[in-house]
Amino acid sequence: MDRKTFLHCALGALAAGGAWPAFAAYPDKPITLIVPYAPGGMGTTFGNIVSEALSPALGERVVVDYKPGANGALGAGYVAKAAPDGYTLLMSVNSTMAINPHLYTKLPFDPLKDFVPVSMIFTNANVLVVNASSPVRSVKDLVAYAKENPGKVNYGSAGNGSTPHLSGEMFRQLTGAPVVHVPYRGSGPAIVDLLAGQLDFLFVDTSVLTQVRAGKLRALAVTGRKRLGVAPELPTMEEEGVKGFRVDTWYSLCAPAGTPPEAVKRLNTEIARMLADPAVRQRMRDVGVDPAEDTSAAYLRRTIEDDSARWKKFIQAAGIRLD
Repeated sequence: MDRKTFLHCALGALAAGGAWPAFAAYPDKPITLIVPYAPGGMGTTFGNIVSEALSPALGERVVVDYKPGANGALGAGYVAKAAPDGYTLLMSVNSTMAINPHLYTKLPFDPLKDFVPVSMIFTNANVLVVNASSPVRSVKDLVAYAKENPGKVNYGSAGNGSTPHLSGEMFRQLTGAPVVHVPYRGSGPAIVDLLAGQLDFLFVDTSVLTQVRAGKLRALAVTGRKRLGVAPELPTMEEEGVKGFRVDTWYSLCAPAGTPPEAVKRLNTEIARMLADPAVRQRMRDVGVDPAEDTSAAYLRRTIEDDSARWKKFIQAAGIRLD
């Protein structure tokens, strides 16, 4: 309802001796979902699933807007400064909310103070892939190849501080392989360069399995604590002999701090319904992610806090700074 219509209705109601009319229920206009990465990869998958499921449930369009840069910090900073009215939301991942604070001394937002958690959406792990024409056919091959060509073997990532970047750093530390990091503004451009032969390998989200199944890329392992249900043939990095290697990723929804509790509750309720839908759950599993089992805002906050503490230890021990 625009201002002119609202005032007209209000004055009409008062003249008739009625009560002051209530504001329209949330939402009453389109919602913008900020994905803080370039199009492609799991950010696009997240945006499509959330937009297509929530738009009809909320009765208003959920429009996906990509704002890449600084490992998600630019997009997150944009949402942190947006009006806290429930109409600007953030696709928040662990690299943005739990890792960046320990990599940068200055960020345009505080993960816990500037946002209100809405709900976890899904979790997954990264996949280690090489070009299908690469002579590398296992993790052991990759380690040997990198050591035979010190400083000449490179890997891409979705950006400095992203879980693919830290997966590569963990790989370098735990194996001693002298590999070189090449950051991108999102996983999509990195995948393009891997397909073109400009990169030697890549840790990337499970959206890459499409290219693997098409025979364009070769998957060597997954970074999580267990094998993927969608690709059980792929071993974990630990199973491949890289002991202590574990990198899991989660994708969630957050809103600017101060967003009305009624809006947060409505969003949380519809997300819970979305994740209870067998068709949505199957769609997620088809792209290699696990639907969140706990959709409460309290669970998301605990996850951010716990992951932040775990990554702080790793980053400090590794001496990584990105300022």
